[in-house]
Amino acid sequence: MKLKVAVLMGGPSAEREISLITGKAVFENLDKQKYSTTLVEMDKNANFFVIQKNKKKKFNFLNLVKTKFDLVFIAMHGSPGEDGGVQGLFDTLGVKYTGPGVLSSALAMNKVFAAEVYLANGLPHPDFVHFKRDGWKRSPDKIINDIVSKVGFPMVVKPVDQGSAVGVNKVKSHDELRKVIDKTIKIFPWLMAQKFIKGKEATCGVLEKDGQMMVLPPTHILPNLGEFYDYKSKYAAGGSTHICPADFGDIINQQIQNLAVMAHKALDCRGMSRTDIFVGDDKKLYILETNTIPGMTPTSLFPEAAAKAGINFSKMLDYIIEASL
Repeated sequence: MKLKVAVLMGGPSAEREISLITGKAVFENLDKQKYSTTLVEMDKNANFFVIQKNKKKKFNFLNLVKTKFDLVFIAMHGSPGEDGGVQGLFDTLGVKYTGPGVLSSALAMNKVFAAEVYLANGLPHPDFVHFKRDGWKRSPDKIINDIVSKVGFPMVVKPVDQGSAVGVNKVKSHDELRKVIDKTIKIFPWLMAQKFIKGKEATCGVLEKDGQMMVLPPTHILPNLGEFYDYKSKYAAGGSTHICPADFGDIINQQIQNLAVMAHKALDCRGMSRTDIFVGDDKKLYILETNTIPGMTPTSLFPEAAAKAGINFSKMLDYIIEASL
């Protein structure tokens, strides 16, 4: 009997378009000898559709998911796919799904809570200040002073709960800081100002196999279209260069891998994760964030690193599914 798998993609978040690419890549690479697969899209209004031969057919997913499928492969980035929303729904319905559960998803998606978990576990993270829209309206000068004294310039201002570098801005001065916050907080109600680490960007995946954590080779990311690995660098053709295994040397590569495993454990991830790490010019390593549903697009870092470890796309998906059963 083939395992009946629904690949869930789309959703209303700012990462919707990336999710659609991830979902299609997962669907196309699932082993059809092992799985009976269905591609399901959630639109921006939480309606569900089955995609067949590029045609959409409305589908009563929530009523039928338990009877029609053995497992949902969550390929939905952002909210509600990556923040615990659909995980809580599937837990309530008694449906198995890939990736971590509600709490791990919610913690990892929220950059403030994730940072607190890292720090509580003795893992290095850049200095930061966080604040919400109401607080900014009441006392912007106090928040500015707090940020400058605790974080300093240059810094990165970003939404607390977005991925794919959505809404991320590098800030170098007081005037720029106020303008960036005024603009960004109109869209996102909770922001983080984080110390900009001068150095090199790295990322490292963890894949679970037979109940054991298998750390993938780290990747050195060189952004080609800007100062850091922003949205354009991530998704534009030629936007970045990936060196995998990374060229930092054996000792630093091992340290990156160790941090990726520790972050995976600290957040209680399941099946897979990919942790972004800065290799500072000060020779220190800093964890930035952990992705519980890494991108699976043709240019994505996680499948690329798995391939370097001798694991092809289909086998990687097998491991992710097996960890969820």
